[in-house]
Amino acid sequence: MKKAGQNKETLKIENIGLDDGYANIKLAWKDEDGTIRTKKVPSRAKAGSLGVGSLLDDGPGAAMGYETEGERWTVAPGIEGESTRFPDYNLSSLARVLAHHALVSAGWGGKDVGIATGLPLDRYFRDGKRDDVRIARKIENFSKDVIRLDGGATARIVGHEVFAQGLAAVVDWLVDDSDPREQIGPIGVVDIGGQTTDISVVSPGFQVDRGRVRTVDLGVLDVRDLLRRRLQSRFDVYEISDGAIDAALAFGKIRVWNKEVDVIDDTAQVVREVESSLERNILSEFGKAASSFETILFVGGGSRIFRSLPARFPNAVVGPDPEFANARGLLKIRILNERLNKRGSRS
Repeated sequence: MKKAGQNKETLKIENIGLDDGYANIKLAWKDEDGTIRTKKVPSRAKAGSLGVGSLLDDGPGAAMGYETEGERWTVAPGIEGESTRFPDYNLSSLARVLAHHALVSAGWGGKDVGIATGLPLDRYFRDGKRDDVRIARKIENFSKDVIRLDGGATARIVGHEVFAQGLAAVVDWLVDDSDPREQIGPIGVVDIGGQTTDISVVSPGFQVDRGRVRTVDLGVLDVRDLLRRRLQSRFDVYEISDGAIDAALAFGKIRVWNKEVDVIDDTAQVVREVESSLERNILSEFGKAASSFETILFVGGGSRIFRSLPARFPNAVVGPDPEFANARGLLKIRILNERLNKRGSRS
C-alpha cells in the first residue's frame, strides 16, 4: 500500500536515532555540516480523529490526525493523551503513531529514513540472551503503514535496527566522530526514563554485563502521577492537566481556579520520595563494586529531575543533554554499523 503524498523518489537515506520513550519521543540526526541535532516530542496521543485531520495548520508541533490498521489517532503536545504505561507499549500502534508524528514534526515527512531504536534492558534481553523475537516484533510494528489524515506524507522507514538502551548511552558517552576513546574500566549506567529506570554495567568493548542488568518500574511518570494526586487532594479538584504538571515540574507553579499558586514544596516532596526508592535500587544492583567503576553515568530525562541522585556517588557524571543520550547513541551506532558494512563490502 502506497502512502498518501509519497510518490516522489528520494535519493538519500537519512540516519536517525529514535528513542521512543513513554513520556517523550527523542530524535537525533546529523545536519549537512555533521552537527548532531535533536528534537523532543511529547508521547501524547488520543484515540479518534476528533473530527479533523490536521487541527492546526501552523507547522511542526501542530495537532495532527493519523490512521493505522483502521485506527484513528490525534497527536498534539497539549492533548490529554492515552496512557503509555503498559508493558508492550513499544510494540503498540500508539508507539508507532507517536514515532511517525515525531518524524513528521522534525521535517522527515516524505523522506527515506533509516532509524535505530532501543528497548529497555529487561525487554532487550531475556534469560541472559538477546530477545530476537521481541526485537523482530518491534521492527515489524514500525513497518506498518501510518497515514496522515491531512493527505501529507509520513517518513518512509527503509531501515530499522534495535539496540539496548543502556548500551546506546555508553556509546554516546565514549564515541565522537572519530574512533571511540578508551574505556579503562566498567561503567555503571543509570538510565532514568519515563516509565522505567535501566540499571546496568558495561565493560570495555561495549560488553553489557548480563549478570548486572535490572529494569526498575520507576521513572518520571511516577513523579507526575504522584504529584497529580497530591495536588488534586491539596486543592480539592478532580483534574490536574498534563500541562499543569509540566508547569509544576518546570517552574514550581500552576494555575488553579484561575489563580497562580506555588507548588515547589509539593514537587520537591514527590521527587524525594521517588528518588529515595531509585537510590535503594541502584545501591542494590551495583553494591560495593560501585567504587571500582570508571564512572557511573546518569542519563535520561529523569537525570534533570532527580538532581540530587548523582551527587551521592563520587564517581558519577551526568552526560551533556542527558535526555537525548540514548537517541544520540542510537544514531552513532547506526552510523558506525553503516561504515563497517561499507568497509566489508569493499574487501
